[in-house]
Amino acid sequence: MAVEFAQLSTVKFQEKMKPAALKVYQRLFPGCRIEDLRAEGVKVHVLDKEFGIDSLLIMRSQQWLSVQEKYRRVSAWKYREFTQEYMNAAGTAHESPGEWFKLGAQVYFYGWADEEEESFSKWILLDIARYKALVETLGGLDVIGTLQRNQRHGRSTFYAIPIAKLSRAMLATNIPDIGGRYVAFP
Repeated sequence: MAVEFAQLSTVKFQEKMKPAALKVYQRLFPGCRIEDLRAEGVKVHVLDKEFGIDSLLIMRSQQWLSVQEKYRRVSAWKYREFTQEYMNAAGTAHESPGEWFKLGAQVYFYGWADEEEESFSKWILLDIARYKALVETLGGLDVIGTLQRNQRHGRSTFYAIPIAKLSRAMLATNIPDIGGRYVAFP
């Protein structure tokens, strides 16, 4: 029997961590608010489905940034990796290009929850244009990361990329030891 989308543990975790992500955004962009484009569950907004845009970060000036988000549990921090989804349903008749091929958001928030899952103990905010250019400059995902198969949900594949390799694409982070640099907005 198939599990309903809203009942997946990853979806429940994502919902639980949304307020923590908003707190990070508000530290970076005081007075901002979030418009979640995933609010309809499986009725995915076209910007999310086609361009990997999970949310719009709307600033006080009403200017906005499109955001792709990924929240990880504290146990994933031990790997110190950014995971980039590559293919969906890999090796099946339904194989299709994953997030990497549709990544049209302007920024990517990637955070690791704290033990209590109430805030993010570690996080990075990538400039997606710089991230894509960096991947190309360094020789591609297969050069900077390791292809792996998702063992939990479906048959997707992803590249596990050491986060230190992405430091040149970061707009902000609270991780002071990434590539010897710490970046934060005032």
